Amino acid sequence: MHCVGSRQIVDVQPPQSDGKLNDYCSRVCCTTTLQQALTAKRRFSNVAVFDFHQDIRTYGRGHEDYYRQASQAGVVFFRFHGDELPVVEPGANGTPLQVRLKDWLTWGEEMVAPLDLLVLAVGMTPRDNQPLHRLLKLPTGADRFLQEVHPKLRPVETAVNGILLAGTAQAPMTIDETLASASAAAAKAAVLRAHDEVELEPFKARVDPEKCIGCGLCFAECAYEGALVREDGEREGKPITRAKVNPGLCVGCGACVPVCPTRAIDLQGWTLNQFEAMVDGLLSAPPPVTATEPKTVSHGRTH
Repeated sequence: MHCVGSRQIVDVQPPQSDGKLNDYCSRVCCTTTLQQALTAKRRFSNVAVFDFHQDIRTYGRGHEDYYRQASQAGVVFFRFHGDELPVVEPGANGTPLQVRLKDWLTWGEEMVAPLDLLVLAVGMTPRDNQPLHRLLKLPTGADRFLQEVHPKLRPVETAVNGILLAGTAQAPMTIDETLASASAAAAKAAVLRAHDEVELEPFKARVDPEKCIGCGLCFAECAYEGALVREDGEREGKPITRAKVNPGLCVGCGACVPVCPTRAIDLQGWTLNQFEAMVDGLLSAPPPVTATEPKTVSHGRTH
């Protein structure tokens, strides 16, 4: 039976312990289940094998052959809808259990399949490792897997510089896909280690020490440990503790900028003065339009 714990639907399946549904497809289940069904049928030809599924998603190269070969070997397929799930109940006539469902390969006819053994194709879920996520500030997607910067342009990089993704920490993957992502992450790591110096992005927060009053509001807003540090100094002969940005850890998120009461913090390249100038430009009246005489063209000349 496919899609156990995956492709869940609101108000049909109960949420997980964290209140979320696993509404994603686990990708690898269909191919694995078909391969096992085909192996069982080939080794034990007298065994009846039933396949209960919502859809068959054999997306990899050559994976569709498993579906075709299983059909030819005599595996019987039943298709159910996600909002009309199969019911597993005690069996009759000496069988341990049976599955009752509407089979949409036969236009919704209700079927009962007696079984000796029910094998569940359970979907993948990410490992619960919240302490590590909080420590490294790792971004996660709606499916709770670690999230890359861009699936096409930067598929193994995270928003935290120097932390790379590989394998099923990022999403459900086959062994082939896991090896490919691990190779990509290793290549990215080798590029970083090939240089004695690392160039940082220029868009970092900057603190004006003349305006900073040491209120500490920015520290509570910063989500990246060590990006803001305290620096002791003096102002008018009195000791003061100012904020200072560590550009190696700052990611330029800008969360510290709006909480500063003295506007001592700016994001380089996206300063508050620049934003105010853009707003003023949008709200200002358009310049008056001066009328000009229409031009006429005659014999290739403009008059």
